[in-house]
Amino acid sequence: MLRKSKLVARVIFFFSTITIWGTAIEARAQVTDAHGWAGTGSISSRYGNLDFVGGYPTADTGRKLDALLVVNRAIEAYLTQMPTVSWYRVWKGVAEAGTATPNQMVVWESLMNAQTLLLTGNTETVYAMSALDLKRNGPTVIEAPPMLLGGVSDLRQSELAGIGPTGADKGRGGKFLFLPPGYTGTVPEGYIVARSPTWKAVFGVRGFLVDGKPDKAVALMKSTKIYPLAQASKPPKMTFVDGSTSPVDTVFDDNFQYFSDLADIVTSEPADIVSSTDRFTLASIGIANGTPFSPDANRKALLDEAARLGGAIARENTFASNDPARLVYSDRRWEYLFIGGSATWDSQGYLNIDRRAGFAYAAIGMSPAMVDKVVGKGSQYVWTPRDANGAWLDGARNYRLHLPPGIPVSNFWSVVVYDPQSRSLLQNGEKFPSVSQYTHPVTNADGSVDIYFGPAVPGEQRANWIRTVPGKGWFPIIRFYGPSQSFFDKTWKPDDIVPTS
Repeated sequence: MLRKSKLVARVIFFFSTITIWGTAIEARAQVTDAHGWAGTGSISSRYGNLDFVGGYPTADTGRKLDALLVVNRAIEAYLTQMPTVSWYRVWKGVAEAGTATPNQMVVWESLMNAQTLLLTGNTETVYAMSALDLKRNGPTVIEAPPMLLGGVSDLRQSELAGIGPTGADKGRGGKFLFLPPGYTGTVPEGYIVARSPTWKAVFGVRGFLVDGKPDKAVALMKSTKIYPLAQASKPPKMTFVDGSTSPVDTVFDDNFQYFSDLADIVTSEPADIVSSTDRFTLASIGIANGTPFSPDANRKALLDEAARLGGAIARENTFASNDPARLVYSDRRWEYLFIGGSATWDSQGYLNIDRRAGFAYAAIGMSPAMVDKVVGKGSQYVWTPRDANGAWLDGARNYRLHLPPGIPVSNFWSVVVYDPQSRSLLQNGEKFPSVSQYTHPVTNADGSVDIYFGPAVPGEQRANWIRTVPGKGWFPIIRFYGPSQSFFDKTWKPDDIVPTS
């Protein structure tokens, strides 16, 4: 009887222990779920089901996650490195417009038209650009004539030297000497010297029309001299390419080519132009200094996907930003190009990559001179992709923009229309998609100006009309050259763009 009782007791203890253990296991499972840890089963995600067994990813899930990591890091690299890739494409486009010699300069002699692909270029100023190659040519001299406006920027769009009234030459012109990375040679006297952290740099200047004509600005630009310092005793003759008649493409791609360009930069430029953290991100997707970029077909497909997604995110970030600092006026749709009022994008105490990418997807030239608020000098810009109701601007519809009297400029103003797809001048069949002070629009009795947009001329308003294209969106930039106080204190402001049909 005693033995039987002990047996029963042991059985009861055994099953009790099983129950206790079962309870413990169940409790542990509940704790695991509370932490969100993967055990055995599937995680449902926007990328499909991710399967785990005992906390370990299945082989198929591992492949999915590896690909996801590459795409995510590549998208971030796309957004972070955009200013550099964009400027590289400007450098490449300008160099390839001719023979890529050290003394070559592209001048848009009859102003920029829509056959040039350049981010939000202007149709009312004369542009000139040159691609400097400090690795090929060594220290390079630019003899700038007086009263040019622009400068030289390294491959990250960081200004090396400003040229013009607010530049290092104070508008008087002079000899600039640009030294390559790590240069330790003798630096001769008599030059305005700038050291470049990158081998490639871009020289860009603009000039204003005189009596509505570009001739004097073009002649001034063509008096520029560019040559290696080694040839200073006998500078070679300059070569000029007319950008007004030669197709020039300077806009980066939203496909695999973007990462191919980025790899060209990383493998040919000094390693330290990219931060340590960014170097890791790039290396993890196959782009590293001193390493050939040779992705296989699968990696190419992933990078192509990442560039397309990056481009899509960039479009959202640029055209549909919800950054409250973007609005110029609290009761208007007009936005700043430089959100935060800084060309270095750090007005909040940190580098705002979204703001920088928002600008870089639509524009070039991250120069402090484009941000400085100087009454009567320099320039200011406002833009919008939306009408008064908040709808996207549609090339098939008709609109009116009212500019109140007293447009706040001491030099001139312009309204130029762009294609949101290319972010370049809208190809609308007209020579220039713009209306400006130079085009002599009809002025209302009170001094105000109405500008019309649409696929057909609205009555007798041709002088005040910019053609748009059905099936295409469009957006305008209003430029104020020599902005007056009423622009800065906002006592003058443009109306919203109103649909008329």
